[in-house]
Amino acid sequence: MPAYFLGHELSTAFALARHTFQEHLRNRSFSVAVLFSGVLLYMSVLMGVLAVDQEVRVLLDFGLSFIELMAFAMAAFGAASGVLREMETKTIYLILSRPVPRAAFLSGRCLGLIGSTGAAVLAMVLVHLSLLWLKGWPGQWSYAAALYGIGLKLIIAVVVGILFSLLSTSTLSALTMTTIVWTLGHFIPEIEFLLPRGAGGPAAVFLQAGAYLLPNLQLLNFRDRLDAPPLAMPGGELFWIAAGYTLFYSTACFGLAYALFRKREF
Repeated sequence: MPAYFLGHELSTAFALARHTFQEHLRNRSFSVAVLFSGVLLYMSVLMGVLAVDQEVRVLLDFGLSFIELMAFAMAAFGAASGVLREMETKTIYLILSRPVPRAAFLSGRCLGLIGSTGAAVLAMVLVHLSLLWLKGWPGQWSYAAALYGIGLKLIIAVVVGILFSLLSTSTLSALTMTTIVWTLGHFIPEIEFLLPRGAGGPAAVFLQAGAYLLPNLQLLNFRDRLDAPPLAMPGGELFWIAAGYTLFYSTACFGLAYALFRKREF
């Protein structure tokens, strides 16, 4: 019997993930990818005039930064608005009355949103690589590492966004909190640097809490190592640490989201 229920929850979660994937592709993800393609094509023309000898380098940095920001915007907005929209439209009552386990519902939402955002990232990456190839870029392993880090960040962004959507009452507040956490998560090394050098009191407590509770996104920021030697190829120590940290943090946030979701009366 436990195996039957586990199989039922998994099949339900994957069915919801497929529905969420299709829903987000129709609504936003690929539209943003097409917009990115047009912007990047236009910017590549300007690069030749503004960057002179550094055109490829500027295009490489700009493209990866823009891919990450656009993917985060899609993931954060989808996570912040998805569950709240279903609560407002009452469709969540129909889903949970089938019955659908609440853990399967949240898992399906997370997986579907990660998949649709990943598909949009793939479309943007193909356009970016095409432009780099036209400019004579030889390719480098660190590009794949940068994409790996972006993917791990997006997993955290999706789970954190869904958590905040259950803590707040509006899409705007959930999106704002997710963006704040995402931004501060890139400054964990600076926060840890200030801790032993700062004064005591509420500020130190606030910094200490931030260092423990915020996601350390700088640990996943392989995009900053484009010029670095291959300290760890895919599958190396740094990559396993990043994957383990993402799994741990995402699982903790998902557990909190599930606890909040169970307390909701539908």
